[in-house]
Amino acid sequence: MSTPLSIGDHLIEALTQQEIICLLDALWATLPPDRQDEVLDQLPPDTRQTVQHILSPPDSSGDAEVAPDKPVSTAKLEQTWATLWQDWNSVVAEAAEEDGDYMTQDEHWEPPYFDQHAFVNDLEEVAKKMRPLVQNAVQNHFSPNLGFAEALSLAEDEISTGMPEWIEIHDGFYLEDNLTYCLFKWEWLKFKELEEDAFAFAEHILDLEDGFTHVTLDDNTFLDFFTQLPEADQEIIFKGLTSYRDTPPWKKWLDNTYSPWHTLYMYWVEQYSPERYLDNLRTTIPQQWQNGLPVIEDLLAKQNYRESLKVIKETLPPMLKREQGDPSWTPETALLFATINHYSDDADELKIHRQLLDYYRQTAKGLGQTELVNILTVQLIAIDHFYDWETMFDTLGKGTVPPQTRQALFESWRDYIVKRAKPHTWGSFGWRTQARNTWWLHWLIESIVDGQKGTAWFQQEMARWLTNLPENQTALGEDFDLLRLLTKDLTEIGHQDESEYPKFYQVVVRPRELSSPDQSSRQAYLKQYASDDLMYQVMGYWKAYLQNFVPNPKNADKSDYTQHAHWMAALRELAPQNYEALLANWRVDHHRRRNLWKAMSELELD
Repeated sequence: MSTPLSIGDHLIEALTQQEIICLLDALWATLPPDRQDEVLDQLPPDTRQTVQHILSPPDSSGDAEVAPDKPVSTAKLEQTWATLWQDWNSVVAEAAEEDGDYMTQDEHWEPPYFDQHAFVNDLEEVAKKMRPLVQNAVQNHFSPNLGFAEALSLAEDEISTGMPEWIEIHDGFYLEDNLTYCLFKWEWLKFKELEEDAFAFAEHILDLEDGFTHVTLDDNTFLDFFTQLPEADQEIIFKGLTSYRDTPPWKKWLDNTYSPWHTLYMYWVEQYSPERYLDNLRTTIPQQWQNGLPVIEDLLAKQNYRESLKVIKETLPPMLKREQGDPSWTPETALLFATINHYSDDADELKIHRQLLDYYRQTAKGLGQTELVNILTVQLIAIDHFYDWETMFDTLGKGTVPPQTRQALFESWRDYIVKRAKPHTWGSFGWRTQARNTWWLHWLIESIVDGQKGTAWFQQEMARWLTNLPENQTALGEDFDLLRLLTKDLTEIGHQDESEYPKFYQVVVRPRELSSPDQSSRQAYLKQYASDDLMYQVMGYWKAYLQNFVPNPKNADKSDYTQHAHWMAALRELAPQNYEALLANWRVDHHRRRNLWKAMSELELD
């Protein structure tokens, strides 16, 4: 026999939520205070307390910015908790569908793939709402009584089972803040219920991580959670890690500088055992060379120069390996900047490289190695002024270091400057550096440092080069781009970025492709050493032979003639007669190429 429905059940079936609200407001308004208390006494304790909180909210002490917490019954919180788990399960179920919303493809002809980022983001949104409920859920044993680690493991299994065999999860599930926090908070509260110690909790988390196939926890949340535990619990975990740091599995993670466990342990070493911090840090130098810097700094403060030199020599190999520099580098063989700087001028990176060199110089000074001190002084100046030609010529020209070393350092500077300035050409295998061994930038630098050659020799070399340049791009080869660079520099020297032939400058010279950090210094010396008519000679070459460089419409890609039209516009600007002659040939040879003439028409060239 079924239980008869209560009046409340009938009201819920018959009325809308808004109608029930109106009814409750009307009924409550008609009850005298003593009858209100009588009604409240019939409610469960938690419900009565919640209603009383609503009817008589606590005073916020007059602070308008501090709002009292909204009263919510435990039953309501559990209902919300259950609804959120339904949302979670819906996300996982959709992810497990072979044709679900998380299967995507960039283009229709490309194979589909599983969008793990969208999947994790959707779970993160659910976890964001769950986060404030976790403590209540554990303490009051809300249903479902499911932990986040268990739920994530189930999600991995469901998705792997539902995924077609040819779909792989390449990057894994990198959890975000709320997901990671909910997992930690749940497991921590469960452990506190069992009265397990904090180190057992750490071991449990390590086991959970190891048990996941695709899930990776958020490192920042990981560190925040552990470092915000009660101080006594942090000390217990630290003591446990210290006791077991050389045993598996802890040794693997505590020795890995990229693991949050290592970062956490080093944080606690510095907090609770600072005398051991630098010793522990020193062991990590092969993995992260920057860790050598505080060790060296401490040894310098103690004037332990011999040990400082040992640590410097421990630090240099991993640094050179990390920066893809020459592993045989020493301060006497090349400038460090030229050895490690692969077109990156990041200020923070330069700062730490400079710091290492400065520590090296302090160490050499402490050991009385004057010659090495002078060499490292040159190295430090180069870090700060590598692209300042005048400073580098002055620094490298001084007799404070042996001639052989000075020559080696100069050559490393020159070769890097030339390499950095040298244009690159797009070939069949991607960007490739030009293969010409010496060119006009070599001659300019040589004329500056060799007083016997000077201006006259440079001008002679330039005239010889320009006179012998071939008349077409195929024969010209790499000299084409070197001529472009020279044209750019001469234009900017004489016209401050404003060309007499703007279309030619943008289409042929293409100055944006040719910028380098030292160009202001380079151009200052070029202005000083170049002949007065060098620009006239260069432009004379372009005017005479530019028509030979205009791309042939026969080689157009997918009937796109935009580039061809722009080159013709540059030719018309620079050499109108040659333009008319080439245009006449095109009208005969390419009269059927409608897209060509459309592109020409758009630039008003036909």
